Amino acid sequence: MRRWWPVVLAAVLIGGGVWFYRARAEDLRLPWQARAPRELGYRSTTVVRGDLVVAVAATGTVQPQAQVDVRSRATGRVIAVYVQEGEPVRKGQVLVQLEDPDARAQADAAVSAVQTARARLAQQEAAYQAMQSQSAAQIRQAQAAMDAARSRLAQLTAGSRPEEIAQAEEAVRSAEADVQLARQNVERVRQLFKDGFVSRQQLDQAEAQVKTSEAQLRSARARLTLVRMGPRSEEIETARAQLRQAEAQLAEARATALQLVTKTQEIAAAHAQLRSAEADLRAASQKLAETRITAPISGIVARRAVEVGTSVIGGLASSGTQVMLLADVTTLQAAVNVDEVDIARIRPQMEVDVTTQDLPGEKFTGTVLRVAPQSVVVNNVVQFPVTIRVDDPQRRLRLGMTVDASFIVARRLNALLVPAEAVKGKEVKAVLVVNGERLVPRVVEVGATDNTLTEIRRGLQEGEVVYLGPARGVQRPRPQQPTSPITPQFRPRTPPSRP
Repeated sequence: MRRWWPVVLAAVLIGGGVWFYRARAEDLRLPWQARAPRELGYRSTTVVRGDLVVAVAATGTVQPQAQVDVRSRATGRVIAVYVQEGEPVRKGQVLVQLEDPDARAQADAAVSAVQTARARLAQQEAAYQAMQSQSAAQIRQAQAAMDAARSRLAQLTAGSRPEEIAQAEEAVRSAEADVQLARQNVERVRQLFKDGFVSRQQLDQAEAQVKTSEAQLRSARARLTLVRMGPRSEEIETARAQLRQAEAQLAEARATALQLVTKTQEIAAAHAQLRSAEADLRAASQKLAETRITAPISGIVARRAVEVGTSVIGGLASSGTQVMLLADVTTLQAAVNVDEVDIARIRPQMEVDVTTQDLPGEKFTGTVLRVAPQSVVVNNVVQFPVTIRVDDPQRRLRLGMTVDASFIVARRLNALLVPAEAVKGKEVKAVLVVNGERLVPRVVEVGATDNTLTEIRRGLQEGEVVYLGPARGVQRPRPQQPTSPITPQFRPRTPPSRP
């Protein structure tokens, strides 16, 4: 029994190898492994280098970057239309003018009301400023008078102090000295006048100085007498009366200041009237402005919906009459729908080639701006909207044109290329290389493909010839057992000859 186990093991290994080879060969789906007699005929091609572009095709239309439906907010009749279709406009430019007699009259009345309210407010504020200044001055004066009266009364009530008596006595002594000095001076000047050394005018001045000094002496002596005698009761009562009068004047001045509160309220009311008038003016100006329909954006006039004499109905948002359709064509866009089987390969910033039958031979470059997250159903086909930014510096494209978009999934330059039908297999890719009259299978590494041409990264060289299939109209023979793809060359099994 032990003698047979090596034989059994070898049979198992050989059977497993055959099974593995058949499975691999079936995966390659190679044609029959035999000679390729020329009388049978077959198609082949040479491995070449070239550029390969893998793209996803879709169709769409040219659209503006943004478009605005301009509608009238005012009701009236069109008296002027300032733009034509296709004409460029700038933001704020007047497009249409409506009749505006009522709106203009209301605006003029509102302007007059604002001017009147402002004048009234200015008058109230000026009166308030004058009253405030006058009241403050009156309060200061009354306060000063009351302080002086209170001080005077305090002095009279307290009587003469020793310091005051001493001060008055000192004033008398000073005045007496001045009189003595003036008398001596006048005697000296008289003598000089007699001798002819001074003029009469100088003598008169010296005599006048004596009289002045004597008057000051009399005043100082009277002041000393009063100080020594002290205040009289009449003076005290007079001082008290003056104090009461000053207090009353201060109270009156303060009461007048309270009237400023009322004046402040009047100013606040004037401010409120002005704000109300300004609000009315803004509303009237808005109504007047609505009769001048302006462009909300810069762009071109895509559609003009009114003519002179057309009656329009005003409204908010989409309820008003349409007058213009503006389109921002600073950057054109193409809106296309991509089939759901291809959408996974589309991503933002992807390069796109854009063409149109309206401009044959011209190609525009584009870039994917955004891919919609939600699909749409068009003719029972699930598709995804894709927005493309199209570069058109010459402004050749027109809004609404139908365009064909080719999303560049892959671009290979100077790559080894073979027809896609030459490559067989699922997991392992292989081709049949034509070597004389033999077909040699060779495993290859493939890259990008557009289902017509396939990039060969490894396994072939430029100039080699690969097998495509039997010639058109030639019936394919029954395939024989394939050999291992690892075998570099093979010969077909020779069928037994019939007797």
